[in-house]
Amino acid sequence: MRSFLSLLFWILSLVAVQAQDSFEKALRIHVEELSSDAFNGRQAGTKGEKDAAEYIARSFSQNGLELLYPKGFQDFSFIDEKSKDTLYSQNIVAVIPGYDPKLREEYIVIGAHYDSQGTYTMRVNGKDSLCIYPGADANASGVAALIELAAAAQGQFFMYKRSLLFVAFGAGEQGAMGSWYFVNRAFPASSVKMMINLDRVGRSSTDNVPMAFCGKPNYELEHLLTHLTTSPFLPDVQVYGTDYFASDHQAFLDQNIPVCLFTTGLHPYHQTLRDTPDHLDYKNMDAFCQYISLFISEAANDSGDIFRDEQQVTITGDDPVYAYSDVDKPPTFFNSDLRSFMDRWVYKYLKYPLEAVRQGIMGRVMVSFVIEKDGEVTHVKVTRSVDPLLDNEALRVIGASPKWKAGEKNGEKVRVQITIPVFFELERTR
Repeated sequence: MRSFLSLLFWILSLVAVQAQDSFEKALRIHVEELSSDAFNGRQAGTKGEKDAAEYIARSFSQNGLELLYPKGFQDFSFIDEKSKDTLYSQNIVAVIPGYDPKLREEYIVIGAHYDSQGTYTMRVNGKDSLCIYPGADANASGVAALIELAAAAQGQFFMYKRSLLFVAFGAGEQGAMGSWYFVNRAFPASSVKMMINLDRVGRSSTDNVPMAFCGKPNYELEHLLTHLTTSPFLPDVQVYGTDYFASDHQAFLDQNIPVCLFTTGLHPYHQTLRDTPDHLDYKNMDAFCQYISLFISEAANDSGDIFRDEQQVTITGDDPVYAYSDVDKPPTFFNSDLRSFMDRWVYKYLKYPLEAVRQGIMGRVMVSFVIEKDGEVTHVKVTRSVDPLLDNEALRVIGASPKWKAGEKNGEKVRVQITIPVFFELERTR
């Protein structure tokens, strides 16, 4: 039954993506509006930023989303580093409640900062000329995507187990003050299961491909993101288990909340007067949004694998134990590396438990073990569980490993701890 429901949800998600009207026209409208001179560069703490906030709140409301706080505004203040004045900004927060009674109090935050660089005065031929930073890609593109992804999600609100929060952050160019305030002062961080950040998503090109950054290694999250690129009609998104640039996701990462930064990257026009709407690729931006929309659905309905923390393992013995990356010569399996161990041993002898197949149980089991000085494999422990059926099979295979060649540090054999992911996957029937 679980396998059937998972398959049904996957099919419905793909149908939703295929049926989704193109975001392209709406994305262009939002970017051109937010980048216009009417908002005076959207500098944090100014009337231009406040006007942009009101535009976003209206867009959320017109698309049927429920706004939190008066007019959707979550007000906060910050100290301007240059003037030392107290300035005021606001986050705009909209919610789509989840339908699952057990999971609806868990939140997926989808965010983008909406402020930009503002203005500066340049002297030309003896006269002052006001220059306005359009900020089309940084970050009107992310806000445009945020608005349209929220509208798409509202159109299929009945499909999300967890609740979705769409948040436009103020003062992003002031050290990401809006996102810091949200997760540290205004909302219980323990309720946030993931933060999805949209920052500079409009400059697709040969050098700027769609990318997803997880902030730090998260095998389950990276695997899901990579797997989605195989879906029909979706772009090839490059996935990284690292961070990229400073942005609003970092306040969440500091709280040990899984994050995903979606971006097409930095470019020469970044934070210049040439960051204008005509330089954005709206067709590829549309395709990127389709991918992100499906990812939001997957995260909101995930069984919990991508949010689960790894357990710490206590290793006994008198001799110190080193991490795989901290030794001069890492342990080798049949004179080869970890990939060889996975291919020639783990996945060669791993048997998918029949009961797990019957119940549709799948996921990633993280297993830690130690290669001793004599090459023996000891202290085999599960650090991230999926289900006892899968956990025990992963432990069985790794625990039965032949001897390795020990690792070395400073010319001496040492004990080395290794942690690896063991994937159990069931093929989806088309």
